[in-house]
Amino acid sequence: MSSARERLTRLLSLVPYLDAHPGADLEETADYFNIDSDTLIDDLQLLFVTGRPGHMPDDLIDASWEGGKIYISNAEEVSVPVRLSAEEAGVLVLALELIDTLPGLDTEAVRTAASKLRLAAGENLHTPVEVSPIPADEELMAFLKQAIATEAAVEIDYYVGSRDELTRRIIAPSRLVPGADWYLDAWCYAAQAPRRFALSSIRSWIPAAHPPLTVSTAQSSPREVTMTLSAAGAWLADELELSEREYFANGEPSVRIRFLVHSVDWLSRFLLCHADVITDIDDSEAVDAALTRLG
Repeated sequence: MSSARERLTRLLSLVPYLDAHPGADLEETADYFNIDSDTLIDDLQLLFVTGRPGHMPDDLIDASWEGGKIYISNAEEVSVPVRLSAEEAGVLVLALELIDTLPGLDTEAVRTAASKLRLAAGENLHTPVEVSPIPADEELMAFLKQAIATEAAVEIDYYVGSRDELTRRIIAPSRLVPGADWYLDAWCYAAQAPRRFALSSIRSWIPAAHPPLTVSTAQSSPREVTMTLSAAGAWLADELELSEREYFANGEPSVRIRFLVHSVDWLSRFLLCHADVITDIDDSEAVDAALTRLG
């Protein structure tokens, strides 16, 4: 099942393709977009409510596929292939320049992509963007990289600004993540759950005196969860990476979704945040964890 984002991307390509190939074969078009014919027909049916503002019949795209040949009309304003603006291309170039500064990546591929993007976007992007790496304590970075490589546990003093509190944690680091700051994803043994730590808030660090279990054995195994959302919560389906999605219109409109979960702790917090729109879930452990949090 395609996500909403994948479907929108496909539709934005489908309309120009069909406008340039009137009478395109239904099966061949489905193969071209790497989908089956039923999914393509669903996309074509969606075109009937797509078009220019006004939403009158002459404003909407018309599609027909009788006899296995596809024809569309009223698609002039959306039949031009989507192109990046100079501002959008500039943001992407900036992101690529930042990625180029990070260790452990295929920098040649990143630089090639940035060069092609500048060329396609126009003259105003021909000058390389100057980007400095995110500042971080070099000694701490080296220490954490070593801990990640050896799956070693470490002990840190971590400042929690929201509580103005200095806490001591034993953690098993798994990866470093760039952002506004450098962040460390790790298993926290006090919380018995994965946590993300800002490096700027780590005040001291030492190897753990008695290393606990490694990250791979400490984290719970991924599991697939099936959940039903009411119509008011259907938007949540677009925020998750789904393996399955099914809409129901009989009685109260709802959507049943299936997705992979890596943490019962995360799922229990998700249930508490969205309890008013979740009508069913097949994970009793997460429900019990959520009830415990309430208790």
